[in-house]
Amino acid sequence: MSEAETQPVADPLPPTKVKCEQCNDHDAKYKCPKCFYRTCSLACSKQHKASSGCSGERDKAKFVKRAEYDANTLMSDYGFLQDLARDHANLAHDAEEKGVKAKGKQPSSGGGGPSGMAVLNRAQKNIVARAKSERQVHIRYMSPGIQRHKINRTIWATSKARLVWTVEIAVPELTEGLNKWVESGFHDVCKLGDLWSRLLLSGRSPRPADGSVEEGPRKRARTDSTRIQLTSDDGADHPFSSAIPSELLQRLKVEYGQILPEDLVWLIRVQDTPANKPTFCKINPCEPLYTQLRYQTVLEFPTIYVYKQAPEEIAGHVVAIVEPHVPVIEQVSASANEELEEPLAADEELEEPAAADDVCESETAEETTEETTEETIEPPPSAD
Repeated sequence: MSEAETQPVADPLPPTKVKCEQCNDHDAKYKCPKCFYRTCSLACSKQHKASSGCSGERDKAKFVKRAEYDANTLMSDYGFLQDLARDHANLAHDAEEKGVKAKGKQPSSGGGGPSGMAVLNRAQKNIVARAKSERQVHIRYMSPGIQRHKINRTIWATSKARLVWTVEIAVPELTEGLNKWVESGFHDVCKLGDLWSRLLLSGRSPRPADGSVEEGPRKRARTDSTRIQLTSDDGADHPFSSAIPSELLQRLKVEYGQILPEDLVWLIRVQDTPANKPTFCKINPCEPLYTQLRYQTVLEFPTIYVYKQAPEEIAGHVVAIVEPHVPVIEQVSASANEELEEPLAADEELEEPAAADDVCESETAEETTEETTEETIEPPPSAD
C-alpha cells in the first residue's frame, strides 16, 4: 500500500467551514479516507489514528452508492487498479526470471482468449458466418470451459445448406424433478411443434426383456432413446433420435398430452437485456425453426421455454413478451413502398403528353422567331 493513500485527502469542495474534529480550533482541511474524520493538519491526523486505531486506508471493496461516488473515490479506484497492474507485471517478471510457467491452458485457435472471450476455430467461424448470411441469426460462442459450450453440437450442413441445431427445451411449470432436456441434430427446416407432438404420441425404443444389449460390430452406445420422424418444410421426412429422459417424457404426456402445441406459449429469451427485466420473444411452433430464429441472438444454441400460460413474473421481476424482431431497414422499406403505392388524389392528375402536331407547331414557331431576330440585327457602322 503506497504512503500517499494512507495520508488524509483534501476535500475539494467543502460545502461550509467545518472545525477540526480533533483540536476543534482550526478549520478542517483534510478528511480521513477510511472514516471521513475531518482534521486540520498532519499532527491532528496522526493523533486521530493513534487515539482511534484507524488505519487511514480506505476499504476498496466497500460498496459506494452512485450518489456518493465523488472525485476522491474515483482517484482511489484508479490507484487501486494501477497497483494491481504493477503487481501483476512484477509477478510476471519474477516468474520469467525464475523460469516458472503459468498453469492452465494457453490460448489457442479453439481456446479461450483474453478476458475469457472465446476464440473461434475455423469450423465455428464458418457456422457463425453461414448462420448470419443464410439464416439471419447471430450465434455467440462462450468460453471453452463453460458447460453450455461443451454440449453444443450445432453444425452447418453444407450439402443441405441448413443449420443442424442443438436445442434445449425447458418446461418451467414442471416444478418437481427434471424439467428440461437437450436435443442434438435438429434440422432448422423442421418444426418444434412437430417434435413435441410426435414425442408425446411416441413410445420408448423397444429393449429386450432381460435388459441386455444386442452385441455387434455397430453397437450403439445409447439405446435409451425415442426414435421419431420429423417432417421438414419441403415435406421430406428426417429420422430423429430424441434424448429426452423417460421420466420427463411420461410427465409431459400426463400434463400436456391433451394440449395442442399451438395452444401452448413458446418463448425464447432475448439476449443483452437486464436480468431484472426478463424479455422473451414469441415462437410459433408450427413454423420451421429457422423462420423463428431470424434476427435473434443465440448464446451457443437456442433454449426454448414452453408454458401453458404466458408468465407474468420470473424471480419477482415482471416479464416482457415481444413479437418476433423485424429489422428497421425492412420496416422503412415497407413504409416507403406503401407511400409509392398510394393512389393520386383527384386534383393531382398527371399531365398528358403533348400530341405530335403540337410539338411540330411549337418547333416551327421557335425557328421562325430565331430567323426574324437574325434579320432585324444590323451590323455596326464602320469607322470610315
